[in-house]
Amino acid sequence: SSAEGFLCDILLKVKENEFPAHKSLLACSSDYFRAMFKSYTQESKASVIHLQVVSPTGLQHILDFIYTSLLPLSFESLEDTLEAASYLQVTDAIGLCNQYLVNNLSLENCCYSANVARKFYLPDALAATEKYIVNNLWKLLDLDLSGLLELNFRSLLAVVESPDLPMVKEIRLLNLVLLWLIQDKSRLAHNHSVCVVGNFLYVLGGEIEITNKVHRYDPRFNTWTQITDMLEKRCQFSCCILGKDIFAIGGRGEAGSLHSSVEVYNIVRDRWTKAKELPCKIHGHANAICKNTIYISGGKYSDPANASQDVYSLSSLEGQWMKQAPMSIARFGHQMATIREAIFTFLGLYEPFSEIERYDPDQNQWTRLRPLIYDRFCYGLASGGFALISQVLGGKRQESLAPAQEKVLGFIELEADLTEAVASSMFRGNEQES
Repeated sequence: SSAEGFLCDILLKVKENEFPAHKSLLACSSDYFRAMFKSYTQESKASVIHLQVVSPTGLQHILDFIYTSLLPLSFESLEDTLEAASYLQVTDAIGLCNQYLVNNLSLENCCYSANVARKFYLPDALAATEKYIVNNLWKLLDLDLSGLLELNFRSLLAVVESPDLPMVKEIRLLNLVLLWLIQDKSRLAHNHSVCVVGNFLYVLGGEIEITNKVHRYDPRFNTWTQITDMLEKRCQFSCCILGKDIFAIGGRGEAGSLHSSVEVYNIVRDRWTKAKELPCKIHGHANAICKNTIYISGGKYSDPANASQDVYSLSSLEGQWMKQAPMSIARFGHQMATIREAIFTFLGLYEPFSEIERYDPDQNQWTRLRPLIYDRFCYGLASGGFALISQVLGGKRQESLAPAQEKVLGFIELEADLTEAVASSMFRGNEQES
């Protein structure tokens, strides 16, 4: 055993822990050490090697395996062992860990095992664990929901895409996916902006950490491509299409800073350039295009300030921002949409009512319409033909800020100024199947 230190010619150190060993044995068992101890490397003559990545427990287990061919395995230390085996490239030890996961699958550990297999790329164990989860999902939904909510994305996707999930209704599967999404808020990038150009979807900025990244989705091939970054990091901004250019307008930057800047993306040249600045720094506003003119409304001028009623327009890349008639309601985090040469604004955060307003650009005039029949924010909007379709999926209630349980699909008929709910269903995350 190396612990006796007999004829040891190398000392491995992990933090304050020391492990005497023999170069020849390490080189025979580990591709990492074999490469390190070649005569032309600096480490080949060193008497002490500092290992930064592995844990003391993991290294001890791998040394035990190298010296005795026995690998002590348990779920408590499995990740430490795998981390050391992977880093030091001891392939036989990795194989034993892989087999340990396959041989010890149970309802209690299958989700954890799938995460470990995915993290350390153990294809046999991964296939076995995902198959086990698929076959036993109906039990896991009742016995280990918390484990399912910790499941890595790729394994969850494999389970959801499985053509055969015995004894699991689709509503429970949807329930699981939604709970998985909201269980860890860090999974949810938010406050980004989206637009569509030439049947490509562009997603700009946003935050878990505020970013200037831009991604383009191609529905033909179901692929995402990262394109040229924006000039500034932005969240709570607006974006729109004027001509064939994408405009990114205002928003919030890092450390609470606000933007008055505007930048334009030329799709053909794949390049961002600065455009005419807003007359003020603003975030949480909305925008719409009407008659080849950009309109922005609402938002806040500073973080703690009240929401704004102001409206500005820009008719060309070379033009100036012009102040227009203000809305009758101050709005923040709201929505705008254009139908038949009129602009509609919808409720945002913390509004006491749910009024809709319509703007006539020719008259520079706002008119209040009937309110929405639901009080939500963080909902989606889409215009279609001669009606406006608004879909509310989840979101939050205005009064309590609690997540809403209803899914509502509504429409506004312009001629009759009529708001209706055309479909509504209840979906509760903690509801159990009878």
